[in-house]
Amino acid sequence: MNDIVWLTMRRLRTPLIVMILAYFLSVMAMVLVPGADTLGKPVRVSFLDAAYFVAVMSTTIGFGEIPYPFTDAQRLLVFLIIFPNVVAWLYSIGTILGLFLDAEFRGVLRRARFARRVRWLGEPFYIVCGFGNTGTMVARGLLNRGLQAVVLEGNQDAVYRMMLADEFAHVPALACDVTDRRNLELAGLHQASCQGVIVTTNQDQANLTIAITSKLLRPKLPVFARSESEAVSDNMASFGTDHLVNPYAIFAERLFLALSSPIKYLVQDWLISVPGSALRELLEPPRGRWIVCGAGRFGSRMAAQLKRSGLPFTVVETNPERLAPYPGGVLGPGTEAPTLQEAGIGDAAGIIAGTGDDIDNLSIAMTALALNERLFVVARQEMQANDVLFDACGAKLVARRGLIVARRILAVTTTPLLPVFLDHLIGQADEFAEHAATRLRAVLDGRAPSLWAVRMDDPLNVGVRTAHEAGIELRLGHLSRNLRREEEEQLACVCLVLERDSERVFLPGDDYPLRDGDRLLYAGRGLARREMLRMLGDPVWLMNAATGEPWPRSAVWRLFGRLSR
Repeated sequence: MNDIVWLTMRRLRTPLIVMILAYFLSVMAMVLVPGADTLGKPVRVSFLDAAYFVAVMSTTIGFGEIPYPFTDAQRLLVFLIIFPNVVAWLYSIGTILGLFLDAEFRGVLRRARFARRVRWLGEPFYIVCGFGNTGTMVARGLLNRGLQAVVLEGNQDAVYRMMLADEFAHVPALACDVTDRRNLELAGLHQASCQGVIVTTNQDQANLTIAITSKLLRPKLPVFARSESEAVSDNMASFGTDHLVNPYAIFAERLFLALSSPIKYLVQDWLISVPGSALRELLEPPRGRWIVCGAGRFGSRMAAQLKRSGLPFTVVETNPERLAPYPGGVLGPGTEAPTLQEAGIGDAAGIIAGTGDDIDNLSIAMTALALNERLFVVARQEMQANDVLFDACGAKLVARRGLIVARRILAVTTTPLLPVFLDHLIGQADEFAEHAATRLRAVLDGRAPSLWAVRMDDPLNVGVRTAHEAGIELRLGHLSRNLRREEEEQLACVCLVLERDSERVFLPGDDYPLRDGDRLLYAGRGLARREMLRMLGDPVWLMNAATGEPWPRSAVWRLFGRLSR
């Protein structure tokens, strides 16, 4: 607001001075020049009448001569002062219109309106820096999970598109330099309801700057940053960035998991997929010789995971310096059939199209399949607009950079226990993954699950508090009872993790007792989530599930029940 006042007064200073001087001198002249009443006696115009007449004259309204018809001297005076006053008013009005059309002033207004909307947010929110493909998916995921987002984006066009979308209409957004400390503070960095900073721009140096700024200004605030180079990732980790997301490293790890344990990869994919999307079937990449096209940041990591898996591979690269670390590599473009044939495409088990250009990767995939239709194709995709093309190119796995980053950030921010479960899943034998897959498959009906967390000590869980007051022990199975059915039926959900202090129980059974302070992670159908949250907030429903008997809604009857027991 101070910026608006200062800029307004600076721009309007001269017009206001000119208009006030013209008005004041005109009023004084009207008072000093004598007139005549209806009887011809000399009379002077009062200050009020003079001020009124000059105002209606200079604005060209012109209600007439007051309080008596003017004399020739007064009319001559009016003739002399009317032009300076009209010009002064037009000058002032033109300056005001120019001020509102000025880009700098409109920018100040946008910043003030943005800061006001952020201050009025009464619920927890995350600051999302960058609203490209990744930032859009992150913001949408936060909103779908009941959290608010505040967006900073460097591209004004992206903010305009965001404002036109109904789902983001109420989200505060500002087009600005996202690395500027002042913009982060405007976005609510110091507000108590700010839950963290999510950095998703496609420039590593900008992400590094935002992460450093956030950690310096609020050291305890979580920062989730995207980074695609090892040097920047190491730099971010050195000053305590809470979670680093490298999409290429994540996809390479997932490829290794698919090669080493397809069932673990399958369960992991189910849990990180977009809720409601079709579940992937079991994927078993072949264990033979692979061809890696492109040895940049993505391709080099994929080659490292193939080596870790003990699989032979041949690298195809157009840059001799990148090809040097890989003996037996082929120099040339992977988009051409002779190059792929030289790399042994005929007897290869799989190919990785990992260049930085989407069209080249599509061409590699199509050319390779034309030469060997049995190939297992993995493709790298950079632009979200090419989703349909990559879905149609025959690739079994597609590395969508923005989707990988958004999934990981949402998993960490909205369901902190999910990474804990996934780490445990990877560290266990395949039997644990098969057990998890069996339980999930039984309730998901072929669609990716919704994930939600339950805290037993949440103030909104009135039913839990009522059960404690009544001295009734709750068990895990009580939370998943479907009370809308007369017959015994469980909600379509699976408890993945139960956390109690430092203890964690994975895939606990329905008989597991619950304690105050327990944290639970569920995966299941969206309807099951709504029914469970409704039960936790309704003491009667939860007590019906826990006791198996009708529970009175009246507090008086509940008191009688406790006294009788």
